[in-house]
Amino acid sequence: MMAEAYTNCIDGHAHLAPLSFLNEVAKAPKAFGVKVERTDSGHAVSLPYMPKLRPAGGRLVELERREDWMTAEGVTHQVTGPWLDIVGYTLPAKKEIEWVHLLNEHLAASASSAGDAFRALATVPLRSGDAAARELEWAVNEAGMVGAMLSSDPVDIDVADPSLESFWAMAAKLGVPVLLHGASHSKWDDFGPSYLAYSMGRTLDTTILAAKLILGGILDRNPTLKLALCHGGGALPYLIGRVEDGYQRGIERRDGYELEMGSPSAYLPKMYYDTVTLNERSLRMLIDFVGSGHIMLGSDYVWGPMAQEFVAPVLRTVDDKEMPNILHVTAENLFGIS
Repeated sequence: MMAEAYTNCIDGHAHLAPLSFLNEVAKAPKAFGVKVERTDSGHAVSLPYMPKLRPAGGRLVELERREDWMTAEGVTHQVTGPWLDIVGYTLPAKKEIEWVHLLNEHLAASASSAGDAFRALATVPLRSGDAAARELEWAVNEAGMVGAMLSSDPVDIDVADPSLESFWAMAAKLGVPVLLHGASHSKWDDFGPSYLAYSMGRTLDTTILAAKLILGGILDRNPTLKLALCHGGGALPYLIGRVEDGYQRGIERRDGYELEMGSPSAYLPKMYYDTVTLNERSLRMLIDFVGSGHIMLGSDYVWGPMAQEFVAPVLRTVDDKEMPNILHVTAENLFGIS
């Protein structure tokens, strides 16, 4: 089958650093204690306690410039979350709340002004569960955003901490998905070499966070919660046997918690995943684990490898019955796209 035969694909994992947001914060560096430098490659943001970030420019900052790629790939809709370099999780708690809200305003406005082809995912402040819940409620009910994208355990924050319980409850109440995505700057530096941060650091963050959330009972307390694990779930599908064994032997239970479903592996098909695995055999294994109804296309746009070969790996991997789910049905159901 040829990719050209499909013209109703949905890209469920993309990123945006709104140019309007970067311009606004660049004009008022003292308001947040954040420096924004304009370079030939785009805006370079310097957040507290973080190295100078990669410049944001080109298609990363403007949705309208993606339409040629979307047309070529048969993409009718793109769901775009924040570029995680700029979500502000190292800011003081009060400033983080203000920064996040401003970023969400620009994300929502950018998607709305770019037309029906785009949907926006919110970010939320991570140092207060109640603040995160309020921001998500506003983002969905007032700004028309279709869910949230969070950094998986960035820097000094544990996203599985009980203090965020009210956020998970709000996401379940609203019926919107929460995408977990490896943090730009995470705990990887504490235990892994820098030259593996891209391949393992980003994916291990999500692997560990998802396991903590499962073992902590977040899906028991919020059975309608829609958790989506970016990058094909990281290593979790491959390591779930060891997680299962540790739980059943009683040596890896979070605070002694007993899962209502009795098995960590039983929660894998309850979560959602994208196709950003970069390996067709890995993608096939994921489909066999969780079913095509819980897997959606993802480009990680504007990331080069997936943007260059987006649909073709799926066409080479799945059968005719699985195809519609992965190309568009899963994302339609998850994000409410019709």
